[in-house]
Amino acid sequence: MYILESRKVSKHFGGLKAVDQVDMQVEKGEIFGIIGPNGAGKTTFFNLCAGTYPVTSGEILFNGANTTNKPPHEMARLGLARTFQNIKLFDYMTVEENIAVGFHIHTRTNVFDAVLHTRRYKNDEALIRERTAEILEFVGLTPYAKVKASNLSYGIQRKVEIARALVLKPSLLLLDEPAAGMNPSETQELLTFVRKLNADGYTIVVIEHDMKFIMNLCDRILVLNYGKKICEGTPEVVKNNAAVAEAYFGKGLAVNGGNADA
Repeated sequence: MYILESRKVSKHFGGLKAVDQVDMQVEKGEIFGIIGPNGAGKTTFFNLCAGTYPVTSGEILFNGANTTNKPPHEMARLGLARTFQNIKLFDYMTVEENIAVGFHIHTRTNVFDAVLHTRRYKNDEALIRERTAEILEFVGLTPYAKVKASNLSYGIQRKVEIARALVLKPSLLLLDEPAAGMNPSETQELLTFVRKLNADGYTIVVIEHDMKFIMNLCDRILVLNYGKKICEGTPEVVKNNAAVAEAYFGKGLAVNGGNADA
């Protein structure tokens, strides 16, 4: 059984076929990449998997269950978490406050409890503080706990966003262009961090334009072009595929033969 599977999934916006009958199978425990030229349909496909967009046709399965067109909050409760291409942090909240926000999907506190500071409210708040500290320690962000998000480097902000996604206790983590805007040092740190998450049991699906990053990180890669799947396989298979080279017009695939140190 695959942890995430799409079967002939399509998404049409009027006459535009943004995603066109895409099949995908992600195995538990792997790092799976999705690449393609600009406008290939990568983020749209991500949004279909996460429930952000309804599919036009086809099926999405998560952990063997049909989750086609389930809304994002239901997908989150089932164990699918995602980050976005544009970082979505609360700039004037601290790192620990940004992470704590994500825990409220797991709490039982209601408005009545919050206003009256009931025992349930106090217990939930204590649990949130404890779990936030654990997440900070796990991802190496404890030194930044009291720092406002707006004062962090881009690389640390991205790490905070991923940490907040981990609050959902996901079995699958979707990362949408996590290395966008990073310098080489930040990109290398991110690659190491994602590998650590994977080693700790997280299955990861990642969209990325940085070919060196994706080729050195992923076990398998799916390539989209004009909404269609044109290739799927190991980095070596993808790198040597003629259709992929044509889609990129010879650009973006120079990754030192896939042997760059990372």
